[in-house]
Parts: sequence; C-alpha cells; structure tokens
Amino acid sequence: MAEKRVKAYKTCPMEGCDWQLITEWFDGSPDKVLKVSQADQETAAGLHMKSHYKPERTYFT
Repeated sequence: MAEKRVKAYKTCPMEGCDWQLITEWFDGSPDKVLKVSQADQETAAGLHMKSHYKPERTYFT
C-alpha cells in the first residue's frame, strides 16, 4: 500500500484551535494527488464546528 502524505489543508478559523481539514493527499509519489471531495470536506468541517457551537446548558432554579 502506498504511503499517503498531506499535500494541502485548511485550518480551523477559531482562535486557539489546531484542527486541520485535509483537502489533498500525495498518494505514494509527488505526481499522484488525491483530492478530497467537496461533500466529504463539508461533512468533516460541519462535524468539527459543532464542537465549537454546542448550546449552553440552561439551569432552572
């Protein structure tokens, strides 16, 4: 199996977050590049952003 290495990525826009969205991979050689589909990128980014925007818990007293 060929080694996959990151070619391109986008970072999270939230300050202090080091999460990265991989957009392209080198697949074994510099000449062979795999692009991550837009749908997969949107799904991964959406799941990650949920961690930043969880609703705050409401306490009733």
